[in-house]
Amino acid sequence: MGNAIKLERLCAGYDNTNVLQDIDLTVPEGCKVALVGPNGCGKTTLLRALIGAVRSSGSIKIADKDLNSLSRRQIAGCISLLSQYQENYFEYTVRETVELGSYAQSGNSSVEDILDKTGLISLADTPVSTLSGGQKQRVFLARTLAQRAPIMLLDEPMNHLDIKYIKEISDLLLEWSEGTTVTPGGVTMKNTLIGVWHDISMARIMSDMVVFLKEGKQILTAPTNEVDYKTTLSDIYDMDVYGHMNSMSELWR
Repeated sequence: MGNAIKLERLCAGYDNTNVLQDIDLTVPEGCKVALVGPNGCGKTTLLRALIGAVRSSGSIKIADKDLNSLSRRQIAGCISLLSQYQENYFEYTVRETVELGSYAQSGNSSVEDILDKTGLISLADTPVSTLSGGQKQRVFLARTLAQRAPIMLLDEPMNHLDIKYIKEISDLLLEWSEGTTVTPGGVTMKNTLIGVWHDISMARIMSDMVVFLKEGKQILTAPTNEVDYKTTLSDIYDMDVYGHMNSMSELWR
């Protein structure tokens, strides 16, 4: 089994300003990683660096290949991105929108299966613009799955969704993470999930490794079940997050 992602001394940012500084991270195939930290710490910038969408220095390897050696199509065949919300500016139907995800692959034979798995078959011919926010996010998840890339990046994909859709989408993502994908080059890889989460509980559910960031620096990387959350979260957020979450949970006891 190889590595899905390997970063060495990664710095990334915009114009002449680095948002991230000296990030070292190895993500084996099949791993689920949560990126956790306050607003502005560089979580989204890290995801964008992985797809070559921001200026960066250092080393970025995707499936053991240098990112700079890959074409845009090759990158799309290895790695996909599901953002928290995406606008659809054309009157595409649900099926047409999902089919757009398969451009990096030859053909779209899996689209019907994906529509079925995401509960969208009955809406397949419906214009995306007429759907609710939660339904649209399911469409965009289906489009991401149609890309059939073995590495999926998540940028707060549950924002603005109600609890029912959060449960459905998280279950789908966890199911996907247990599978494998054949790359356009014919290599079978274990599926890898890397997600940005503000909800600490969701971060723990959706990961087996957590990367804590603060002010663009990598504070701690550790297995999810080995983190001292009380101390680490206090250091990251400069507040008693653990105590706050416990007080909130008291409302449901």
